[in-house]
Amino acid sequence: MLRTFRTMNARTCFTPVTLALAGFLTLAGSGRAETPPLLPGILEFAGRVSHNYWYLFGEAHRAELDALNRQLRQADQQLRQARDDAARQAAAERATRAADRLLELVKQCPRLLRLDLTAARATLQPAGPIEQPGDTGALLLEVNAGGEGLWFSSNAADLSAPGGETSRVSIDLGASGVTYAVAGLDHLPFGRTTLQLRFNRPGQPSLPLPLDVVTPPPGRLKLTVLSDDTGRPTPAMVRLMWRVDGLVRRPANGIEFAPQFDGQGQATGVRAANLPGPLGVHFWCVPGPFDMALAPGVWQIGVRRGVEHEVLFEDVTIKSGELTERTLRPRRWVDMPRRGWWSGDDHVHLRILSDDDARHVMAWVKAEDVHLANIVKMGDIYRTYFEQRGFGPAYRVVDGDYVLAPGQECPRTHDQIGHTLAMNILSMVRNPERYFLYDLVFDEVHAQGGLTGYAHVNSGLFHVHRDMSLNVPRGKVDFVEIIQFNQLGTDLYYDFLNLGCKLTASAGSDVPWGGTIGEVRAYAYLGQQPFSADKWFKAFGRGRTFTTSGPMLEFRVGDALPGDELVMKSNRKLRVRAHAWGDPKRMAPMKLEVVRHGEVIRTAESTDPKNPEAELDFTVEAGPGFWIAARARAGDGTSAHTTPVYVIREGLRFWKFDGLETLLARREESLRQIEGIIAEAKRLDGEGRLEADRYRQQLARQGDALLERVALARGLYAELRRLADSERPRRAALRP
Repeated sequence: MLRTFRTMNARTCFTPVTLALAGFLTLAGSGRAETPPLLPGILEFAGRVSHNYWYLFGEAHRAELDALNRQLRQADQQLRQARDDAARQAAAERATRAADRLLELVKQCPRLLRLDLTAARATLQPAGPIEQPGDTGALLLEVNAGGEGLWFSSNAADLSAPGGETSRVSIDLGASGVTYAVAGLDHLPFGRTTLQLRFNRPGQPSLPLPLDVVTPPPGRLKLTVLSDDTGRPTPAMVRLMWRVDGLVRRPANGIEFAPQFDGQGQATGVRAANLPGPLGVHFWCVPGPFDMALAPGVWQIGVRRGVEHEVLFEDVTIKSGELTERTLRPRRWVDMPRRGWWSGDDHVHLRILSDDDARHVMAWVKAEDVHLANIVKMGDIYRTYFEQRGFGPAYRVVDGDYVLAPGQECPRTHDQIGHTLAMNILSMVRNPERYFLYDLVFDEVHAQGGLTGYAHVNSGLFHVHRDMSLNVPRGKVDFVEIIQFNQLGTDLYYDFLNLGCKLTASAGSDVPWGGTIGEVRAYAYLGQQPFSADKWFKAFGRGRTFTTSGPMLEFRVGDALPGDELVMKSNRKLRVRAHAWGDPKRMAPMKLEVVRHGEVIRTAESTDPKNPEAELDFTVEAGPGFWIAARARAGDGTSAHTTPVYVIREGLRFWKFDGLETLLARREESLRQIEGIIAEAKRLDGEGRLEADRYRQQLARQGDALLERVALARGLYAELRRLADSERPRRAALRP
């Protein structure tokens, strides 16, 4: 094997891999190569055999195949980033070592099929039948076309819809030399099947060859998931993964949500939550028990029921011709309804136009144990998506303590002023001719008794800060999403709280762009009241919420809960209590913080590695007033945050007084940006350049009305400055 390209001599052993890379380095050294490639097709080939077809080589080689795949990809990246010959040479040597070892394993593989196209009669050796492990499998081939060259090829064939009377499997070859190919076989029938392999070479007619494959008889799995609350069968998120190929199978009754997703986002029923560790792999929603045929071998069964339950994984062995039964009961590690807290997801996109649609979505919210889902019809300036049968209480779908409530995500602009949400509405509020005047929508939603808010505030996507700067100070907005895709983001949230604006903390999954319903959720406090949608919306509207992607939080200031006001006529000490805890099997350690005006004033961390729990109990002085909240971060990367308690000193605003100039400067910048996009839209519209861009065309035409709102907001911020001046003497007198 070639050890260095500096010392090529007669005693050096040249493999096809070394020759290929040495040829490249000669070109690279002469300055004629910009991006050094690896051997054609080797990355895809290595990925396939290491991830899905490692069984061809046996368990003993699985770890090595994975390491070789990783080394090849790292070498490829290093080759592309190399800026000099020395770096290119080092990366090429690394690629050579990995490729040579991979080639050695392939040649030694006992399942390798060989085909010599230079022979008088081309035949596969061995001729078959070739055993496959189950309803998926693979063929590993070495094809010699004569001449020079080394190629790698990866193909896959889905036999669930064969053409005519044959099952065709295409295999791509290099023009000459030797090609090593792997061909995946999906949805193989059980028993014996004749495949028609078609070998394709550039400039040559396709060569068809028959090959028989045989699969063993299947076994059966009967799976029942029980509710830990009732002991009865329940919908659940289920994972069936065959250890042979590492691929997830759809359970027999797994719900395919794609038709209800309008082709948007990740339009499939197999869902991977945006959560760490065992929660972040692919699951299907099943409405109840199922019985299905499976290939023999070891299968991983995974069951999850949302963040309040432990996730279960169990390996079972399926044997040909035998029934295997399993009953699994994911245990609760916490029961938040018993504590008075009920979960919700403010941002779920799914079409509901039939009873079947409704049953499918209800099964999903039950599977994830989310008690209220805001099922939002989405709109843009052109059209609407995720249609609903109607709005208001008559169109809610209720099953015990689970509710689907129709809402909306509209108006929403990507490049202009952000996305809005509404809950508990009686009808959709949408007018493309007034699309940029979000306050009109907020006013109508409130007139209907609904709640208004912004999506994606955690990340600041789509310039949401712009419309927030217009309408949050006017009291038009009830809530903001501060956790999404397992990302807690508080910069914008804190900015507006620090200006003395009340905002309820919320969370939404944004399915189908998100992973699964309830991967992040908002809990509303109902206390001892029985659950209903109306009570949940009322509690949420009061701000009695915390948001989470995993940890649970309880927070009080005196007897006040999140969202409450404490009005102080004089200074006094206030008792602050916070408690954060999580699933002992996956969330340790736990860090709990109490923040006042966005600054951490107390911290506690769990000390028991098996018990992710932290508590704080201390006193603070009311002083001139403030907002105060709790937040938590678990060791697995999940987090939680409460809505604040608002401590108000009579006659003063609860804002962050010492930081006002910076806060107001940020809002002024947002207003200037709005003025800038309006001015640009008007200019382009005047030049006749917006006929294909309705967003900016309408922005130009609605611009004057939007500028009136910019002026109104600027006036409000000026009034805040005057209020700050009037408060300054009293605040100075309150200082110790």
